[in-house]
Amino acid sequence: MKIKSNFIYISIIIFLTILLIFGHQINKQSSASKKNEISNILQQLKTRNNQLVKIQKKLFENGKNLNDIINKEEINFISVFKDKKLNGLNNYSYSKYSTDDILFTGNQGAIGTGFIDFYDNDKNLLIATYDGIFAYTNLNNLEKFKKINSNINSLINYERFYFHEHYGIKDIHINNKKLYVSYIGKRKDNCYDLKIILAELNEIFLNFELFYQTSNCVNENNNHGFWAHQGAGGRIVNLDNANLLFTTGDFRNRPLSQNIESDFGKILKINIKNKKSEVVSLGHRNPQGLYYSKKFDFILSTEHGPKGGDEININNGPFSKVKNFGWPISSYGNHYKKNYSRNILNEAPLNKSHKKFGFEEPIKYFDPSIGISQLISLNEEDTEFLVGAMGNEIADQDLGLHYIKLNKKRDKVIDHDYFLLNERVRDMVISKNKKIIIIFLESTSSISILRKKS
Repeated sequence: MKIKSNFIYISIIIFLTILLIFGHQINKQSSASKKNEISNILQQLKTRNNQLVKIQKKLFENGKNLNDIINKEEINFISVFKDKKLNGLNNYSYSKYSTDDILFTGNQGAIGTGFIDFYDNDKNLLIATYDGIFAYTNLNNLEKFKKINSNINSLINYERFYFHEHYGIKDIHINNKKLYVSYIGKRKDNCYDLKIILAELNEIFLNFELFYQTSNCVNENNNHGFWAHQGAGGRIVNLDNANLLFTTGDFRNRPLSQNIESDFGKILKINIKNKKSEVVSLGHRNPQGLYYSKKFDFILSTEHGPKGGDEININNGPFSKVKNFGWPISSYGNHYKKNYSRNILNEAPLNKSHKKFGFEEPIKYFDPSIGISQLISLNEEDTEFLVGAMGNEIADQDLGLHYIKLNKKRDKVIDHDYFLLNERVRDMVISKNKKIIIIFLESTSSISILRKKS
């Protein structure tokens, strides 16, 4: 009887083992099929964008714009759903509006890219598309944005700004009825920088002029290579009435991040009056999110790592000394390539500790990366934050929002949660009273609004 029972158990174990192996193979094949499908879709999107580029180029030659042919006066959004419950964020209602009127993107996995900010005491919303189209609306009418004419085409006239997904606008910021716009600029042949242009906020016409540009540019021909997407940075926030904070990436010329004489791979403080900048912190790769707490005097920033190693960094008392956050000496990510020369690896070893090498440790890092983006503070004590995630993998906690909570000293993350939106979160803003959050979701070229329930 015992022998018979053992035979049954062994037979069951063998059957389950075979079933597990078979299931793994099916899943493996399914996963490969899904990756191939995604790859095909991305290639189709890239082809579509290239076709649009050719049309836009011809129109520009004749002083016209493809966006205006679609709709000269407005960017129209259609309501997808209203006041939906967002799992995990139960104290907010969730509404979403989508548009087909935004043509160009900051990533091949996106339909349309835009940046947003409040103005007029948070009653109105301004949107800027990746290729420099500006429009505004009242918060009570998110389905119809009225376009604002501008002179941006006369200031930015190199082709890649309009026709390449890695260039274009990187952020907008409104302060004291002034609109600041950051973008990747072309300084000279094969050499690119980061610029900020400025206009008086006007709903009829935006007359931009150059406000700031990095003191130098990054040449495409350097030992580490060149990738404009890694030079994105470009996030602008207020420090005080006299100064702005501005982030810059390293354009993949990695040693620039550790060079105190270079403006790249830094968080900079820019004086609004004399337009001079100084380094607040260095050792950054591509800082995409930025927040300054005036009440508690700290900077919270997010930045893209390489293959893994996205970071959230905190800089308490940021103006007492220039702090170094380690890139490319230290990173919890890895190089995409494994065959770099010894010289490159000596300059960018990506050591798996920051503190050991004299650098500031991130308060949180993500491996695998989440495609980290903008962050906003949810409470007056500046201990709770939402952090955007782009990327393309749900399993890696991309495509959604990350909630983090800091301890009372604001030097440690004590709670973390993730909310799936199935969308790339490109930009976020929150009203001064913390009751309204606006998010630009670029996977479907959509705007979402979270309203805090009373």
